Amino acid sequence: MKLLADAHIPYLNGFAEQFGQVEYLPGNLFDKQNIRDKDALIVRTVTHFGKELLEGTKVKLICSATIGFDHIDTEYCDSHGIAWRTAPGCNASSVEQYVTSSLLHLARTHSFDLSRKTI
Repeated sequence: MKLLADAHIPYLNGFAEQFGQVEYLPGNLFDKQNIRDKDALIVRTVTHFGKELLEGTKVKLICSATIGFDHIDTEYCDSHGIAWRTAPGCNASSVEQYVTSSLLHLARTHSFDLSRKTI
């Protein structure tokens, strides 16, 4: 299987190779020429994957390393046999860290009492 993967997805290099021949490019360089002969794409949200980009390619799978899918024309993919997947929950730890640090910042800088608060 030929894969094209976004070079800016952490920890992917060295892992994706077990699934096939992988080429890495920055996501903003994904174009019709680069994806034409690829079976699968591993992407982020920097490029929109719709008819303009996918038509006439061999792409059968788009895997997004993000929660959302507004960068994937799901109707086009569904009607043309292109499977697509996202990564729900992939940033849960980051959200927890952000909320915790924000609450601690409020407590320290605005005397916000956290002692009787729950989340």
